[in-house]
Amino acid sequence: MAAEEMGKVSQRVRIAFAISSVIFLAVLAVSPIKDTFREWRRYKRDYVRFAQTRVDSKRLLADYQPNIEQIWVPQLGVVDRCVTCHQGLTQASLRDAAVPKVFRAHPPIPHRGSQWGCVVCHRGQGRATEVTEAHETTLAWERPMLPIRYIQASCGSCHQNQLQETPQLNYGRQALVRLNCVGCHRMGGVSRPEMLGPDLTSVGNKVTREWIYKWLKDPRTITDSDGNVKVNGVETAGDMRMPRFRLTEPELRVLSAYVSSLQGQAIDSGVIDPRVVAVWEKKPDVVEQGELRFRQMFCTTCHSLAVTRGGETKLIGGDIGPELTKVATKVKPEWLVAWLRNPQGYLPHSQMPQYRWTDEDLYKVTRYIQAKLSDSSLLSDVPKLGAPAAEEVEQGKRLFVQKGCPSCHVIKGLPSQNDFGPDLSNLGGKTTSQLEFGRTAIPRTLVAYIRAKITDPLAVNPSARMPQYQIEPARMEELTTALLSMTGGPSTSAMGKLQVPATRASFHPAGAFGALYERYKCYVCHSFNGYGGTLAPDLSFEGSRARRAWLMAFMKNPQTLRPTLTMRMPQFNLNDQETATIADYFEIGLASPAVMPAAEDPKKFTPQLAAVGKQLYEVRYECQSCHTIGSAGGYVGPNLSNVGNWMKAEWIEAWLRNPQSLVPGAIEPRRSFTNDEIQALTAYLLSLRQTGGSPKPARANLKLSSDTAAAGGSR
Repeated sequence: MAAEEMGKVSQRVRIAFAISSVIFLAVLAVSPIKDTFREWRRYKRDYVRFAQTRVDSKRLLADYQPNIEQIWVPQLGVVDRCVTCHQGLTQASLRDAAVPKVFRAHPPIPHRGSQWGCVVCHRGQGRATEVTEAHETTLAWERPMLPIRYIQASCGSCHQNQLQETPQLNYGRQALVRLNCVGCHRMGGVSRPEMLGPDLTSVGNKVTREWIYKWLKDPRTITDSDGNVKVNGVETAGDMRMPRFRLTEPELRVLSAYVSSLQGQAIDSGVIDPRVVAVWEKKPDVVEQGELRFRQMFCTTCHSLAVTRGGETKLIGGDIGPELTKVATKVKPEWLVAWLRNPQGYLPHSQMPQYRWTDEDLYKVTRYIQAKLSDSSLLSDVPKLGAPAAEEVEQGKRLFVQKGCPSCHVIKGLPSQNDFGPDLSNLGGKTTSQLEFGRTAIPRTLVAYIRAKITDPLAVNPSARMPQYQIEPARMEELTTALLSMTGGPSTSAMGKLQVPATRASFHPAGAFGALYERYKCYVCHSFNGYGGTLAPDLSFEGSRARRAWLMAFMKNPQTLRPTLTMRMPQFNLNDQETATIADYFEIGLASPAVMPAAEDPKKFTPQLAAVGKQLYEVRYECQSCHTIGSAGGYVGPNLSNVGNWMKAEWIEAWLRNPQSLVPGAIEPRRSFTNDEIQALTAYLLSLRQTGGSPKPARANLKLSSDTAAAGGSR
């Protein structure tokens, strides 16, 4: 090629270069155009237009930025761009429901979003700026946002303790214990109680093989002879602790053989004095006398009975102990006597108090139970089983272990099973690719997996050993929340420092009071310094509240202080020495630092001052709207007819100043009383005294309809 031709470009090359330049320019133009129409920019523009329609637009747009915004918390590993679209999160004026959801202000919470970001609680992909990528599961991101109805689960990831603001999480954790899930699974933040299912070491002394067979066939239901599916004879809405294991007929036979053969401990004190039997068996009203004693002991405070009223049968009573509607068909008579005499003799960890039953009481009450709380047809559909053979017992023992029964039940000489099921401590942190959905058609999400696993374990894993539970919808939401909160260990060291461990309250007094405290199981119903039950009043500061003489009279003859409550404290038949021991301990060991003993002269509470207090009580503050005096007043608060004998002056004064400082969560309103008003109201309340120091308890009502009596009566 000649030299002069070397610098020339052909026409074809020129055209190709021109076309490529145009394409290149077009490609370069696409990028800013595409960026202009990105989803996050649309939300930015929409927010500006929305803000301009409001009277506070100047304030809403004061810190507006047109670019991507993010919260960066490096110590928590958070890069959060949610605020790019959610512009109004911190604007208090945008909490109205009329505000578009994307611009609505975040509800008040203890944490500041600028310090935590959003994904710590809501999950999802914080770095994303597209709705689908930020909120949902994609090929590149398998951790979608947490549905808002389960948002309390995120609180549980850090807070192992109970929070007042997370009732759904709290109930879910309690359900995991109540349903014995902790028997087979290891769970973060949920501790295993001392006893899950009953100790079966001597259960063969308690129930028959036939009853065991029917219970194992479907623990949730005991079917009456008419075919109606019921629990011990009555339909219930509660969740049964014992799940359904889908046992075959041969398995039912060998398991019932093994369990009924467990008679490790001989029955002690199961015989009533023959002289008592000889006297009372001839009396025609022995059953009615037994029912009267049953009611006087307020057994239905802890146990429920089926009651028929107006053709409708329902359970009435407490749920601390088992339902008793047809208990006589379940337990053997000699076991029942021994149990009532000394529950801890059969079951050392039993929550039932040890009453001072006389042989006369035992005979009357057991006769009532056998006559009225039974159903001879309940086991009519159970096959004849006979005495268990040695081979059946051995096969049943092997099956008992294979099914994981030792995870919940203790049998002396049989090793307990731990971690029979998989570890669930990190279940809430798993992605969908880590879960086994099997052939089920449920959505491929963690929430759907958890719900399916609880309701039908075989649907997601046909070889699963997990039994079948029957869970109410409300309980399902609570359980799902609790399981979603289990996200394993903290992701960063900074997150580890934010973990709030669960507080384990304990109250086990020593000495004479400690012995009474354990014997009568006071902590089952009452709370002491954060330890115990919630059925009855918190007694942590009872020594500052109640007078010693009133306490002693109440312990001997408990009466209701709130007329509308159906639960009553049982009568423990305490002697003078025991009531004095309890009253002395209350005064010394259960006192509030916020209540100082009265330093002023009691004589200052004159009748004239009490008259002023009465006017304040009835006219100015209308306290009778909630409290009863005599036969008049409301029923929200306690009856004050005998408050002068009941409460100490210093407690009344401290209560009027600030009820919540003494009992957190008390519904009594905190009023701005002046000092003079507090003195006058205290004087009036101290003047309210009944003769004898305490009112007589209401008599037990024995007038029952025929259908009610047949079902076990009512309280």
